[in-house]
Amino acid sequence: MNGNGERLAVPALAATFAVQTIAAMAMFGVSVIAPVAAADIGVDAILIGTFTGLAYGSGLVVGLLSGRLADRFGALRASQATMLFALAGCLLLSISTPLAALASAISLGLCYGPVNPLSTHILSRVAPERSRALFFSIKQTGMPAGAALAGLILPPIVAMFDWRFAIVSVGIAAAATSVFIQPLRRPLDTIRTPGLPIRLGSFVQPIILAWKTPMLRRLGLMGFTYSGVQVAIMSFYVLYLIDDLSFSYTSDVVRIDMFIYSISIPTVGFIYAILQISAVAGRLFWGAIADRVAGASPLLVGIGIATAVFTTLTGAMDETWSIWGISVISFLLGVTSSGWNGLFFSELVRFAPEGRTGDAAAALQFATLSGVTIIPVAFGFVVTVSGSYFSAFAAAGALVLVGAIQFGLSLRR
Repeated sequence: MNGNGERLAVPALAATFAVQTIAAMAMFGVSVIAPVAAADIGVDAILIGTFTGLAYGSGLVVGLLSGRLADRFGALRASQATMLFALAGCLLLSISTPLAALASAISLGLCYGPVNPLSTHILSRVAPERSRALFFSIKQTGMPAGAALAGLILPPIVAMFDWRFAIVSVGIAAAATSVFIQPLRRPLDTIRTPGLPIRLGSFVQPIILAWKTPMLRRLGLMGFTYSGVQVAIMSFYVLYLIDDLSFSYTSDVVRIDMFIYSISIPTVGFIYAILQISAVAGRLFWGAIADRVAGASPLLVGIGIATAVFTTLTGAMDETWSIWGISVISFLLGVTSSGWNGLFFSELVRFAPEGRTGDAAAALQFATLSGVTIIPVAFGFVVTVSGSYFSAFAAAGALVLVGAIQFGLSLRR
């Protein structure tokens, strides 16, 4: 596909960005509506960590198969299927029972698990090598963009209607996305093997590949810590603002004046959106720096160290902080804790053995999803046992630091 790569690069980037945005909006929209939805479902809102762990756990298995699914059905076709799982997950959650919520978590995991490997499979074939880090960083902004949209859009919809209407609207957007990217099916899925078998060994081959490739192994360990902490922060941030900083979900609002107009946004949604919008800015910034100033790997180490600092500082905030002080820390936390993804997948392509990008992406997706399956649950456990969000944030910061140091040491060998 090299001959058509330049022509297809931008449409492919737009399609993968759209899919990741909607997948993230569905996944993290649950975190945004959790404070009001939990009572109707009949569970405690703190179980959002368990919901997140179940969702990503279900994505582990299908994520390992994403390279094989892309080769057999086409990465674009498989991406369309993820949008249908998003629709199913949103509809199931709206049923408002614990069992339906469990099924929703599994369905959303089947949506989100394959998204990164599939989009990596697509862009690795068409993105110009000279701008690869930037292309992958732009693609990866889809996740914080989707989470930011969830923070900005869903609380007002909840206030006007209810949380069920809000989450179902996200599912409808996912179904529409699946239809809108259909014109790219033929040009992007030309290289595939329709009769390719999918066997039990298909699950373990990517893991074996990554384990036997030293830099992929070290990159995967780093991704485990970075991704787990990132998702723990995003999953618990709204609850943290309400429980520890005493914001109200609906009555505390921020008024934003825009020329002759003004809008009022719930404070928790506003701050959560800042966390996610800053992640978009961070991914674009770090991607541009990696391509033009410094290599992606050294930047990944530096971002991890900065994440450890700002994660710990976030846990130290209290009710005496002004909304603008909280917003600044949230911005810095988003730039760092969610700014690494594009560089990570760019380096994945660089370290992957030739012709094995899909399997390498599946293996490292397994590593990152393992992190987001385990760490958010552990974060919630620490909060429950210690009664302190600071303890959980400090432990998360220490974990990211370990991931950064072990990868940084490998670069010196």
